[in-house]
Amino acid sequence: MEIKVQAEIYRLGLFIGFFRVKNVIEWADQLIEKLDQPPYEILEISLSNNATIASVCSKLTDVKGECDEALPIQGILSLLNDELLQTSDVTQICTYMYRLVGHNPESCDDLEVSIINVTTSWDLAVGGYYGDVEEVRNEIYEFLSEFESFKVLSKGKSEKSS
Repeated sequence: MEIKVQAEIYRLGLFIGFFRVKNVIEWADQLIEKLDQPPYEILEISLSNNATIASVCSKLTDVKGECDEALPIQGILSLLNDELLQTSDVTQICTYMYRLVGHNPESCDDLEVSIINVTTSWDLAVGGYYGDVEEVRNEIYEFLSEFESFKVLSKGKSEKSS
């Protein structure tokens, strides 16, 4: 997988609170160990222990390479699917998904509308205003399962935010 795609997934994940700075640094350190000539941007990220989230997001944006603009969104949704299957915390997953709204490329407008629909449905059902919680829960599981095949990062428990 292209380093740029991975960097964009980590950038989005960091931005929505799914990853922490330490997770991004661990990823950069693993790349440095694995690559003979790691890109300068990865070295910069590795040295970001005291950096802000905004600073690390900026450094992740600077990573060079090609990236289909839909892949990072699909990759994050795949990771959120895995997280949902592990934790069953629909409210937290909806929070992450909602934070993605407005950060999708234009080519993903349909996906953004779907995210808005499922997160709004969840909020309404949980609040007792409209809809059945279990039905909406199943819709969210179904929606995220569409991204199961987009395994772009291997994410163990130690890599996610806690």
